[in-house]
Amino acid sequence: MLSRFTFLRHGILAAALSILVPGAASAHAMLHSSDPADGATLNASPRALNLAFTEDCRVTSLRLVDEGGREHQVRREGGRAASSQVTATLAAPLRPGAYRLEWRAMGDDGHVMSGAVRFAVNAAR
Repeated sequence: MLSRFTFLRHGILAAALSILVPGAASAHAMLHSSDPADGATLNASPRALNLAFTEDCRVTSLRLVDEGGREHQVRREGGRAASSQVTATLAAPLRPGAYRLEWRAMGDDGHVMSGAVRFAVNAAR
């Protein structure tokens, strides 16, 4: 049985390692960036939607939804192979309004993650 001192010492060591070695405690893929960026306001409909992850993962779901809850068709490029970059093209230009790109992915370690990127398209002037 571990003494109280040994137990405390192991806990402090684990905490110190998680601070000193970034990523040691959380080695899961995460969304690194997107284009359009989360919160962006665009002057025109984007031609493509891009997600960049911190490491390879399989995107298992990708949906584009407008503010009214209507889904817009997107076509994923490059198939479903694991990658750190995912690109989807739009079937038709987006009308002015707010949109949400919802994604779900699975890392090589089986960890499932999900999120959404929100952006808006302004009316052309």
